[in-house]
Order: sequence, then C-alpha cells, then structure tokens
Amino acid sequence: MGGEGFRGFHPDQLERLADLMENLFTSADEAFARAVSLQVSNLLTPIREMPGWATDTGRELRRRAAIGRLQTGDPFAGLAWAGFSPLEIAANGNKIDPASLVYVNSVADWATKSGNTDYTRRPGESLDDYLKRLQAAALSKAIPALKPHEATVAKVLKIVGDVRQLSVTVPVVTSQSVNLGRVMLNNKAWRPLIAAITGKSPVYTGKTITARSLTAPGTYLGKLTRNLFMRSGLYRDYVARLPEFTEMDVVNKAVNSGRALAGMRVNQFLDLVFGNNRLANLLGGKTHAGSAVTVSGQANLLKVWAATADPKKMEAAAAILKVKPTELSRIGAVARTAGALRVLGIAGGVAATAYSAANVISQGDPREAFKRDGAGYIADIAEVGFNVSLTAAMVAPTPFTIGATVVTGAVYVGAKVVEHWDDIKGGAQKAVDAVGTGLRKAGDFLRSLNPFG
Repeated sequence: MGGEGFRGFHPDQLERLADLMENLFTSADEAFARAVSLQVSNLLTPIREMPGWATDTGRELRRRAAIGRLQTGDPFAGLAWAGFSPLEIAANGNKIDPASLVYVNSVADWATKSGNTDYTRRPGESLDDYLKRLQAAALSKAIPALKPHEATVAKVLKIVGDVRQLSVTVPVVTSQSVNLGRVMLNNKAWRPLIAAITGKSPVYTGKTITARSLTAPGTYLGKLTRNLFMRSGLYRDYVARLPEFTEMDVVNKAVNSGRALAGMRVNQFLDLVFGNNRLANLLGGKTHAGSAVTVSGQANLLKVWAATADPKKMEAAAAILKVKPTELSRIGAVARTAGALRVLGIAGGVAATAYSAANVISQGDPREAFKRDGAGYIADIAEVGFNVSLTAAMVAPTPFTIGATVVTGAVYVGAKVVEHWDDIKGGAQKAVDAVGTGLRKAGDFLRSLNPFG
C-alpha cells in the first residue's frame, strides 16, 4: 500500500485521530467493565468488537501518518512506520546516528511501495535489536551470498555490539574496583590500625599515612601521565614497582613540577581539559574521606554548585580565573572546575542512560521480556544501572557511586556472558580442538623425522 493516496491529509491530523481511537478503546473498555458490574453486559454485545477495532485502526492511522511524514522528510518517520510509539521515539530517537535514521526511512519507503511488512517492528522487539536486524538485512541485500543467512548476520552484529560495550565496561569495572579497594583499605583499615598501635596520629616509617580520596573515572591527569611513563623501561623496572599510592605521589610531584616549568598557555589548556585544581580546592570543600580537594577529579560537583551560591567564593573564583565577577556564572564556575573531559563524560553518560533506558522500555512488559530473553533482558537492565551509576560517579566520586558502578558493571558483564555462553563455549571448544589437532600434526611430523620409527 503506497502513500500516494494520503497526500490530502496532514500527518498530524491522522495522529490526532489515532489518539481519539486510543481514547475510544479506553472508554469502551471502561464501559464493558461497568456493564459487567451492573449485570447489563448483554446490552453491549453489539459493540464488543469495538476495542479491538479501535486498537487496530489507531495503529493503521499512525502507520499512514508515518507514510505521510516520509514524504516531508521527517527523520523519525521510519521509526513511526516500524511501530515505535511517539514516547519511545522522543526518548531515544535523537541518540541514533543520522545514517541509521536515513536507512530506516529508506526501508520504510521501500516497504510502503512494495507492500513488504517483514521489516516492521516485531512484538517486544527493542530498538537495538530492530536496528541490528535492519543492518543484517542491508548486508544480506548488498552481499547476495549472505541472503540465506540473514538471521546469522543479525546475531553476529548483536555480538559485535555487545563486545564493543564490554570492551568499555570491563576496564572501568576492573580499574574502579581496584581503586575503591585500595582507598577503602587505606582509610578504613591501615590508618585506624596504625593509630591504635601508636596511640596517636597514624605514623609509618616516619611518614603520616594520609587519607586517600577517589577521583571521577577517567578524569585524572596523574593517571594519564603514569600511562605515558609506563612506556619507559626504567620507569617500569623501578618506579612502577613501588606501592600504588607511593608511585602516584611520585607521578603527581612530576606533574606539578612539569606544570611549574610549563608556560601559561599550557597550564590554561590543561585546566580547560582536566579542570582547574585551584577552583576545585576553593569550591569543592571536603572529599568523602574528609580531606581537602587537591585535584579537580576529587571534587563533588554537587558541592561545587552549592558553593557557587556564596558571592565571596564566586569573587575568589573570578580572581583565580582572572575575570570580572560579573563575567563568571555559576554553571561556568562548575564547568571550569570539572574540566571539558569530565563535562563531556557526564553528557555522554546522560545520553547513554537515556538510550539504554529507552531500550528497556521498548521491550514492553518486563515479565514477557524476561521470558523471551532472560539473560539479555537482565543485561539491558544492568546496563541502565551501570550508565546511571557511572554518570553519578563522574558527578560525585564517592565510595557509594563508585561501588554502584562496579556492582552494576559486573552484573552487566556476567549477564552478557550468560547470554552468549553457548557461543563462548563453542568458540572455546573450537580453539581446544584446533590446538589438539595442531599438536597431533606436530607429533606426527616429529615422528616422521625419527629414523628409528
């Protein structure tokens, strides 16, 4: 069924009519419920089919409205044609890359003209799965030999997408769990133990055991500098073998010494990217460990925002930035404290949270979704939790937010392993078989060289 016969209608008019149909379904359903309670349901028998008719008609009207929007170049018309609700489109349509939107619209236009309905949304299908199915269809059409294996291609694309997500999640979970463990062990175990032994402030080999604070994931200049130092064999052989905190103290001293020798422009650039440490010290207050903020990554941005309500602190912040107080806004002070890297990370986390949440919502009834894809659905829910907690950790690095990131990330990774366990087990078995075959061939070759057979 083509869209040519509906050009006389405005798509928004059809959508409003679809809304009325949904209201009719609700009204009819309520009428039947009341009729049963009043024992007059037999009087409504002639219109018993009305709710189903209203639902089907409303769905068809929205599809026709989507066809009309295709002709006007609406970028989200293809998603509406496929069967995604306005709420789902509003929640995650902006997160889809333009190329995918163009492809979805192209598929919808082709399907409308050809009458093909194979590429509409399947019951309970999530947005991610729908896009992967379209990608598989694109590959199978572009490569004729893949046409009989369209479902396999879709599965491969899903696995590749999951691997990419895991490649981001696993390092975060690993690094943050190690950091959290070290900080908590230092603050909650070693410091109280030394204090109990000495009967005074914790002292160990003449040096005070200081409280350590967590930093927002991926925003610490010292960590980046350490990664650069690790390219040196001399650093790896000597400095890198020191205890973690001692090593990072050495790195931080090197960073501070380097910044003292660098020019003003270099320091301004570093402040812009990684955050202004002096602003963080001024506005950040205390860390979760009760220490003064020394680097911007330790600052809780919620505390920074609260501090910007104090005019005196804003004047001091303007003095640090060498601008007039009237030129510095509260949000600007927070952004300069956080640094561009952290701000972009928070923005990306919010976008990822919205997308993953919309992906879960699009799968419908949780019970039915779990029945369809148990481990996969749990992984999708855990992904939402991971994105939420990681974003929260970027805003406020505390043991609670970092711990939540580690837990939800671990659940996500575990659920993905369960979801793809058959593929993992099959791949491992193939690897074992390949090694065994190689060893047998090597043994046969060596035996063939033995003159004594």
